[in-house]
Amino acid sequence: MSLRSQLDELLPTLLPDNAAQAIKGTELIRLVRLQLGEEYSDASLRYHFSFMAAEPNSVIAKVERGQGYYKRTNDKPKSIPPRGLLPLFLGEDDSEYSTLRSKALALVVRQYDTSGRGVFVFSTGEQGNAWAQPDIAVIDWPEGDWEESTLIFDPSALERKRMLGAPLINIQSVCVVCMPSEDQLRKEFFRALSSAHWSQSGELIIVGEIPDDASCSELRKLSAQFGIGIICIAISESDLVNLPPAEEIFKADDAQCEAILSCADQIRLATGRPTPISNEMVDILGGEFVPLFDWLTACLERGSVENYEFRVSCY
Repeated sequence: MSLRSQLDELLPTLLPDNAAQAIKGTELIRLVRLQLGEEYSDASLRYHFSFMAAEPNSVIAKVERGQGYYKRTNDKPKSIPPRGLLPLFLGEDDSEYSTLRSKALALVVRQYDTSGRGVFVFSTGEQGNAWAQPDIAVIDWPEGDWEESTLIFDPSALERKRMLGAPLINIQSVCVVCMPSEDQLRKEFFRALSSAHWSQSGELIIVGEIPDDASCSELRKLSAQFGIGIICIAISESDLVNLPPAEEIFKADDAQCEAILSCADQIRLATGRPTPISNEMVDILGGEFVPLFDWLTACLERGSVENYEFRVSCY
C-alpha cells in the first residue's frame, strides 16, 4: 500500500476535529511513526501532509494562518473565499479575470511539464505574497529512467554530482502575467526579479499579445541588466477565452494537451542568466517555501518522482 493510501486511512484517527486544536507537523509525524514505523523520512511525511492539505476533498486540512493540521469537514461556510492558485485549477473561482488567469497558468504549467520538468504551484492569493515568491517553481530533475509512472533517478549520476559538489536539481522561479497592459510590463518584470532572489534563475512569462517594439526593447534591456529571462506565449484574448476551462487543460492527456498548446506560440524575448543558490537564503526561507523544499527533499531521499509529482505539485 502506498504512503498516500496509508495516510488516508490513518490520519482521520489522529487529527483533531477543531482547527483551534490543530497539531503541528512534528507532532503529527511522531504519531504517524507510532503506527507506520521508520520507513518514511520526515521530509516525505511533511510533503504528503502539505500536498494532501491542498486538496479540498482530502482528510487533512491546514490552518489558514499559523501552523498545524486538523481533520477536514465538508461543512465549511461557502462564504469563505478560496485560497491561492490551487482553486483556479479546480474551477472554484469563476470571475472573468480569474478564469483567464487560471487558463494562462494552466497553459504555462503544461508548457513546462510536457518538456519533462516538474512544476510547483505556489499559493499566492494572500496579500503580500506576490513580491516575495513567484507563481510557480520549475524543477529540472536529475538523470533517470521511467518505470511505469515513476521517474527513477540514476544513483550513480546523483553520487557523481554529490562528489563534485554540483547542484542535484535546478530550480527556476517563474512569474506569469496574463494579458498585461503596456504600463504593467515593467512592474511585472521587477516582480519576477524580486521573487527570484532565492532560485537559480528567474523567468517572466507573458501570456497574451506580443508586446510592441518599444516594450520589447525595454524588456530586453532590463533582462540584460538583471538576468531575468522573458518568454511570450502569444495568444489573443479571444483565443484564450475559447480554450477549455483551466482544470481541463490541467488534466488533458498528451494528445489533448498537444492540441491545446498548438493554439499559442512560444516566443523567447530574452534569455536569463543562472545564478547559484545561496545557502544562507535557503536557510531563512519559510512559510510557503517549506512545502516546496519538503517535496524536493522527499523526492531526492527516495530517489524517484511519482507521476503526479513529476507533473505538478499544487500547494
